[in-house]
Amino acid sequence: MKHLLYTLAILLIAASCSNEETEQVMGQGKARLRFHVSTESPIVITRSTPVPTVNQLYVKIQDGIGAVVKQDSLKTLQQNSPVFLEAAEGGTEYKVEVFSNELKDAILDKPCFFASETYSLLPEETVLVELECCLQQFQVSFNASDAFKKAFRTDDKLQTGDTKFKLTVSDANKRQVSYALADLNKSAYFDGAKNSSFIKIHIVGTTLEGFPVDYSETISPKDGLLEKKDHLIIDLQVSETKSMMLKATPVE
Repeated sequence: MKHLLYTLAILLIAASCSNEETEQVMGQGKARLRFHVSTESPIVITRSTPVPTVNQLYVKIQDGIGAVVKQDSLKTLQQNSPVFLEAAEGGTEYKVEVFSNELKDAILDKPCFFASETYSLLPEETVLVELECCLQQFQVSFNASDAFKKAFRTDDKLQTGDTKFKLTVSDANKRQVSYALADLNKSAYFDGAKNSSFIKIHIVGTTLEGFPVDYSETISPKDGLLEKKDHLIIDLQVSETKSMMLKATPVE
């Protein structure tokens, strides 16, 4: 048993030395990048924003002219750390971006967390990339009452001439996201690079009684502007007369 333990210890030491030698050969004259990335959790009052884990983030590294020199999942890069990059004596510039997914003008159910930093790297230098990814959009969510959800004919109950339910949410920049009845528990995300002074809701459909619905409402946030990281929550209710009632509750 002792012989086996000693043999194992020797093998582990040899493997460790081999890894160090390999890193020295691969990284000779190059800069080394290691990563320490976190995500910022938005303030929550009534509905949370899905925050990606570190294992759901991606990394893109670009050189000084914008060419991508490395792109992979953060998890993979951490497992194969460090990342070796060419570096000149006077310093070589690289831009590091960390993101959860591609940022779109307007999209349903896909929050984008992002962070970036530019580094000037020197040969044989080890740099720790410390970034906190933040939500890059403003978010619009709906609290639909049970009465509201049950007020409209579903696809399997539509008759000839009926209008299928659709809710469209748009902003001052004419960006929009459309909802089916089953999507009301999801959020719409608008790129926060453009602010918006209002959100417009347009609802069409057919009630259970067969009456057509074509309803619009413009909602302004309390502070007058929707910006990156803001969250507007809108209550959707139906009165006893089946007329639409909307109540906007902005989240600070």
